[in-house]
Amino acid sequence: MQVVHINRLGINSIEFDMESMEIPLSPGEEKSFEIVIINYGSPTHVHISVSDTLKHNITILEDNPYVTHEDYVPVVVRIPFDGKKIYQGDFFVTVSHGARKSSFSMVLGQSLTSTDARSIEVDDSLSAPNQVYVKKKKSAGTWKEQLPDVSFDMLKCNYETAISKVTVFLSGILLVILLIVTVSRIFSYGISIVHGFYFSVALSIVFTAFCVYLLIKLPIFK
Repeated sequence: MQVVHINRLGINSIEFDMESMEIPLSPGEEKSFEIVIINYGSPTHVHISVSDTLKHNITILEDNPYVTHEDYVPVVVRIPFDGKKIYQGDFFVTVSHGARKSSFSMVLGQSLTSTDARSIEVDDSLSAPNQVYVKKKKSAGTWKEQLPDVSFDMLKCNYETAISKVTVFLSGILLVILLIVTVSRIFSYGISIVHGFYFSVALSIVFTAFCVYLLIKLPIFK
């Protein structure tokens, strides 16, 4: 639907909402629509006409309305069975007894903006299989890819943990052997109770220092 504005920008000014109209029609088909005329000034007669190329295809039911504020003008468009597929022309609006005339274009029939189906060109390289995908697919079943990735940091960490456990185990065995040897020597040589007490204190200090060393140095205790 087209809207025509009269006297909005000034006396006898004419404006259109659409600069052109396209009405799709098939041969033998007929349609109707309305032209809305809005007057922003004094009441006036508005004359409506079409170019010679459209006069046999368009019928204006009220070609000279007296518009006080707003009016609707019915229009009927048609294409004969044996006519052309497309009709083009102009739709004229005249005010103040010919003092000002303006127009918009109109197309009846097949739309000029419609396009036929276009073929899309595809590069031949797109039809070839992806080499990277093929390589991965061929090697997907090999036993090497089934193994988890082992990093150097992981091996180093496992090695340090194993060494720490072995060190703790051997240290415990040495301490037990040292304790047995010490006790046996005390009873074998008849060391006095006083000397045995000092020796036990010294042994306790050595054992405590060794435990502190383990807590500080060995990764297993960190």
